[in-house]
Formats: sequence, C-alpha cells, structure tokens
Amino acid sequence: MRARSFRSSAVACCAVGSSLFVLACGSGGSGGSHGGAQAGAAAMNTGGSNATSDNGGSDASGATGGTSATGGTSATGGTSATGGTDGSSGGTSSGGTSSGGTSSGGSGGSTGGTTAGGAGAPSASGAGGSTNTSGSGGAMASGGSGSGAAGSSGSSASAGASAGGTAGASGGTGGMLPGAVPSMGCGKAPPPTGAQQIDVGGTTRDYILRLPDGYDENTPHRIIFAFHGMQGSDTQVDNGDPPNAGLDPTGPYYGIKDQSVDTIFVAGQALSGGWTNTNGRDIDYVKALVTNLEGTTCIDTSRVFATGFSYGAIMTITIACNMADVFRAVAPMSGSLQNGCPAGDQMIAYWASHGTMDTTIDISNGEAARDEFVKRNQCSMTTLPTTPDGCVAYQGCAAGYPVNWCPFDGIHQPPPFSGPAIWAFLSQF
Repeated sequence: MRARSFRSSAVACCAVGSSLFVLACGSGGSGGSHGGAQAGAAAMNTGGSNATSDNGGSDASGATGGTSATGGTSATGGTSATGGTDGSSGGTSSGGTSSGGTSSGGSGGSTGGTTAGGAGAPSASGAGGSTNTSGSGGAMASGGSGSGAAGSSGSSASAGASAGGTAGASGGTGGMLPGAVPSMGCGKAPPPTGAQQIDVGGTTRDYILRLPDGYDENTPHRIIFAFHGMQGSDTQVDNGDPPNAGLDPTGPYYGIKDQSVDTIFVAGQALSGGWTNTNGRDIDYVKALVTNLEGTTCIDTSRVFATGFSYGAIMTITIACNMADVFRAVAPMSGSLQNGCPAGDQMIAYWASHGTMDTTIDISNGEAARDEFVKRNQCSMTTLPTTPDGCVAYQGCAAGYPVNWCPFDGIHQPPPFSGPAIWAFLSQF
C-alpha cells in the first residue's frame, strides 16, 4: 500500500456565457481467500488457452476425465461415477479441459468431479465456466470442492476468475482481488446505505453510499467516488439522471454501476452547487469520506477510484493532483486543471474524455490536464488506438500507470460510452 499524505489546493472562478462556472481559464463467485483469487488470475493465463490445446483435449477424452494423470487416476476424482461424468463435460468446456479435468476434477473428489471438473462451476449460471471464456472458474483448485456456486454474473474475466476459484472454498458472495489490502472496516456489520451525512471541520456534508448486492463484510471491495457537475447533486448521480437539460440520462454513476462487479459507490455532494475547493474544503471532505468509509466498510485500499463530469471532472482532477497516494486511478469527463497541480511526481492511472464541440470547457483544457499526467506517468507522446473507437493509449508509461484519452464528437456531456469504457479501465487494477 502506498504511503498516504494529504495535500490541498485552491480554485479560481470565471463567468462562462451568462452562467458562473469554474475553469482553469468475480462478483458472481463466492467470497474466498486472497490465495484463491491469485490462482483464479493465473487460471486466466492457463484455463482458456489450454482448453483448445492437445493437452486439454487429452484430459477430456480419456474416459471422460478418468484417464488424465491427475483427474482420472485418483480414486475420488476420475473413478467416481460423478467425477467421471463431469470430467466429460469438463473436457469439452473451456474451463474444464486444462484444469477441471486434470487438477480440480482429480483432486476434488466426488464433489470436485461434479462441480469443478465440469464447466468450471455448473451452478445456476456459472460465471466460472459459462460466462468466463478463460475457464478460470474450473481451473481453480478450491473450486473443485464445489461447496459454493460460481455465481451468476462474472462478466469480467478477472472477476470471474477469482469468483470461480473461491466459490468452492467458502460459498460466500465475492472473491478477493489479487493483492487486495483490507481496510479496518472489514469484518464489521454493513453501515446504512442511501443518503448519509458526515461532519468535516464543523460543516455537515452530504453523500450517498451504495453497497453491491450480496455485500460481504469480509471481502475487500473496490470503491468508486463519483462527482456531479455544476448545480448538480449526489441524487442526480445516484439516479443516473441527465447531468444537464437536453442531455440523455447516463445511468447510475455515469453508467458505471450497471457494468460493475462487487463495487462500492459513493456520490459526493458539493457545497454551493460546485466543487470550488475553497480553502481546501472539498479535498478535506474527500479525505474525511475515505477515512470514514475505510473504517466502516470492507474496502480494498489499493483500489480506490474517482470519476466525475464537468465540475465533477474538475474535482476528480483535483483529487488526482492532491491524493494520488490514496486513489489508484481517476476518470474525469470534460474537465480541466484547477490552478495546476502541486509540484510532485506522484503517479496515478488516468482516463479522460472530452467532446470536440464542447463550448463550456474547451477541449484544450482537457488536453492540458491530460498532458500533466502523461508527464507524471512518464509516458511518451506516442499513442496507439485503443477501445472504444476514437480513444488512444499513450505509450511508454510507467508500469501500472496508463494514460487513455477519449475525444468524441459531442458537446459538453459525458461520452455515450462512459459506463463500459470507464469500468473497463478501472477494473484492470
């Protein structure tokens, strides 16, 4: 975990048109252990690819998993009636051929053969086998015990891998992410959700807290803080309402929540309609929120993220400039630097979007903010296309600190791809 030191910054206000604006002018699996998640991540490299290899095929074809070196010859794995049967299905699935039939099917015993030796985890919807093409669920050794379902929505490869692997181990509600750093709130009863308040230096501040379905107080979760635009609100972000009149709704938390797996969301509320950060008050607010939530909820402190649109993007960039020792990555949309960044070289993964026809915050402001983090993350100015279409990834950045830039044909608005694109970027960490 990176050492934390908190800093603050100030803002400047100017008039834009006739209004005042501030510019710089595997969830589906079950709760397991850290070890299970690491094995799940490893399975992503071996489970899927071996499914089509000769080795994977031989495991499946040998008397339906019975003749594989490990799966078939073990008394409880390949020779048991249920083990052999599931070895067959394991051999034909991407999850079971390399690990389900060989390692999990054999060592998992009669239950292991049926559960992990099959399609990675033949539960109701089976994120390990049916959803994750990497076959990480079946490849997990702990998945072989089959005491827990692989889950129903392991949509991302990494989430499914950890979920599939840890499902058999504990049968909880989510797999621990590789390298997770549990907060002090792990093991405590869940706090109230919905509209909440916190005292920050004698000032009452509002926010909204949302825990994921099936929240497990013993499993560290990602957390994403989302910030609204000028005259917006935490309720607007929480509901997914249009950030400005005439714009389309984005979905809760700019569409990210619908894409997410096992993630805690927090919608922040500014004072006086905007994130002016007067005398550092908004950075103090974020510091207080992080400290409070890490003490009351089970957070992975190595996976704390921020996003926002417009004024909320300015706040997100301010966080990137002042709290890179706390936040792992940020995703501002249509933002700008706020009096520049404090001197320093603290790196933070950076994704940003900006409409090419934005007349509220010109795209040049977003480019200037982007360039600050291109420099901090030691990237070159060379770019290559990345997903979604129109986005580029800067090359040569320090390992683990990418910079992605997504200009799009649009006005002052979140991009139409905000939900899936931001989730894809943040969930890689």
